[in-house]
Amino acid sequence: MMTAIAALPLPDAQAVLIGTAQSVGIETIATADALGRVLAEDIVAPHAFPDTRRSAVDGFALNQPGLQEYQIVETLGAGELPKHHLKDGQAAAVMTGATVPEGSVAVIRVEDTTVVDGILVLKAEASVGENINRIGEELNSGEPVLTSGDRLTPVNHSVLCCTGIAQVKVRRLPTIGILITGDEVLQLGQEHRPGSVYDSNRHFLVGCLAQLGIKCKVLGPVNDDETTISSSIDQLAQECDLVISSGGVSMGKYDFIRPLLHSSGFEVLVNRTGIKPGRPLIVARRGETLFFGMPGYPAACLVNFFYYLLPTVKKLMGINAVLPHVRSVQLATDLKGRKGRWDVIRMKLVTEAGEERAHKLSSQLTSHFLNFGICDGLTLLGGDVDQISAGEQVEILEFIAQF
Repeated sequence: MMTAIAALPLPDAQAVLIGTAQSVGIETIATADALGRVLAEDIVAPHAFPDTRRSAVDGFALNQPGLQEYQIVETLGAGELPKHHLKDGQAAAVMTGATVPEGSVAVIRVEDTTVVDGILVLKAEASVGENINRIGEELNSGEPVLTSGDRLTPVNHSVLCCTGIAQVKVRRLPTIGILITGDEVLQLGQEHRPGSVYDSNRHFLVGCLAQLGIKCKVLGPVNDDETTISSSIDQLAQECDLVISSGGVSMGKYDFIRPLLHSSGFEVLVNRTGIKPGRPLIVARRGETLFFGMPGYPAACLVNFFYYLLPTVKKLMGINAVLPHVRSVQLATDLKGRKGRWDVIRMKLVTEAGEERAHKLSSQLTSHFLNFGICDGLTLLGGDVDQISAGEQVEILEFIAQF
């Protein structure tokens, strides 16, 4: 049996978990299928961008500025290569993105010209270099485009596609198992029983992880039976990189998770954390498999997810930036906590007189969950800070910004 580990402050627990988690492997996939995945290699430009001199506008490429009239010798659309080398007094009609012929020194906009009997007549002056994109103007061959550890959002995935690279090395997605425990847990569609609860934690965890492209294997709800829970933990630990349990981690008669971890060869990494809501939490490791024993209360499960579990999952995915994203907002109401504990406070963002302000929700009880329906995010009181006054700035962890 492992020696119990003392309660850790929130930043220390985060550091332990992030430091322990390692990305779970690399695979090569089609770039077209890589949306949402994490790069396992740096991406560099395979050639210069642009790779030819191109027109920035619809207009006419000119051999020399200063003339009033030019002979049009060619018309070029995007993707067409020129057949002529412009000589003195010659021009080529070019569409936006078209390669300009050799000898071109400027492109004049079509609206600044007129064409009479095949002769281009200028209505404005053109300057040397005007409206021509130079070779390598955006990037030269071999220059960096994206970095290993970047997650391919729709924006940077489209950037990757723009390079023309057809296959890419990405981090393998971790396999995650979820174990729901508790005789009191009902599934949606089951008739309500007084004293029972519906299984919201399953849907919260599965839904959040789906935002990262991860599909989960879910067992349960299983009965509060030591043998059943033990065999379920062993099954998921053999199949998954990460196992998450919900419920059964406290010190009650039917809370079997902690003693089972101690007796099943798991090394306990985090035994307790000084966070409210969020207790109890236990994190352990056996071989390459991590285990998160999450509390059954939905509010505590949610808090642990955003501050501990999500950064760990991102690290397993190989993402570079894993800590919760926060932004500063002016506080509308006083906040009070307790020194020596990290208080996680539910906040709603409201725009008042054109300014966004953060309001504390009326209930902060761990046993209350329904007000998360109007909650925009969380803020922390911790360490030596036990109160913040209205009008000061606070850092808000917005739920929507974490994925």
